Amino acid sequence: MKPTERTERITPFYVMELLEKAKAMEARGEDIVHMEVGEPDFPTPDRIKEKAIEAIKENHTFYTHSLGIPELRERIAEYYRTTEGISIDKDRIIITSGTSGAFLLLFSVLLDSTRSLGVSDPGYPCYKNAGILVDGEVIPIPVTEETRFEITEEHLKKLKKIPDVLIVSTPSNPTGIVYREENLRKLCEFMLNEGKILVVDELYNGLIYGKRARSALSITDEVIVINGFSKTHAMTGWRLGWMVVPENLIRPIHKISQNVYISPPSIAQYAALAAFDVGDDLEGMKRTYASRRDFLLPHLQEMGFYIPVVPEGAFYIYADISKWNMDSMVFVERALNEAKVAITPGYDFGRFRAETHIRFSYANKMEMLKKGCERLKIWLGTL
Repeated sequence: MKPTERTERITPFYVMELLEKAKAMEARGEDIVHMEVGEPDFPTPDRIKEKAIEAIKENHTFYTHSLGIPELRERIAEYYRTTEGISIDKDRIIITSGTSGAFLLLFSVLLDSTRSLGVSDPGYPCYKNAGILVDGEVIPIPVTEETRFEITEEHLKKLKKIPDVLIVSTPSNPTGIVYREENLRKLCEFMLNEGKILVVDELYNGLIYGKRARSALSITDEVIVINGFSKTHAMTGWRLGWMVVPENLIRPIHKISQNVYISPPSIAQYAALAAFDVGDDLEGMKRTYASRRDFLLPHLQEMGFYIPVVPEGAFYIYADISKWNMDSMVFVERALNEAKVAITPGYDFGRFRAETHIRFSYANKMEMLKKGCERLKIWLGTL
């Protein structure tokens, strides 16, 4: 049975393949330091877990409304009112099966073989692959440290054609940069003036260090925003996200959700009602991530990694390895096999300079980061 040409165009998620290889090595008794996967190492806060247990005992184990339970949609609307001063009708808030579910629902409505998706290169790979799944044309937009790895209005003006949908993430995976508000505003204005759509992925917005960034919804309610609980609340396995969309997209998304997902996970939705009441837990996690970044960044720079832009959020460092004249795929394979340190190659995030870049994740305990640095320093000294 031959797969379709569309599936052949989807690139592997190398970080997951490396994680699986590292896990297999661990199963053989090898000690691996994980600096590849972007998954919080904290447990889900107790109040959220207790709310899930309560939901099970109260038999909230059936299908919900396909757009999410009204209580959670209202709770998210309240979050925007209290933290951002933004009034959003709860009907515009759609609960999804993780933010990945949001991408697929949204792109199913907005893209087809006649429409295009603009993505940052480097950028989160699942945007591109979700666009391919719905037959959209994907337009990679190369970005460099000259614009802090941000897509700008100037980038869009230089394209042969403006993408119908542009998606940006802030804070960004893999660079950790936070889009400047004035730049986001210009992108919004440019796309709207062109009759196009801007989508802003704010999944890591609760993990910004030393400052606060407002949601893109504060700029205009015509922007589409995606967010979720996975990273900020250490809830990756709960598979729960949300998106805020204009009113005219609610019904089209509703129809697709009914057919593809039926409904988001019921227990996770009820558990998430407690997610907005665990501020102390979240602040503790954020302080820990900040201290890890502040440790890892100078140590990598001392080893010779070139890191032109200090990450302001998320838990990633995007580093240039040109010094060693080695392809990033070869570099990470050798680092895993010889130094027993797992890292992600630049090829996961696009093709522009992918061969000279790698991503480190500091979503791991400090003692493991220290061990990883010690191993890398010794290994690099042998090259």
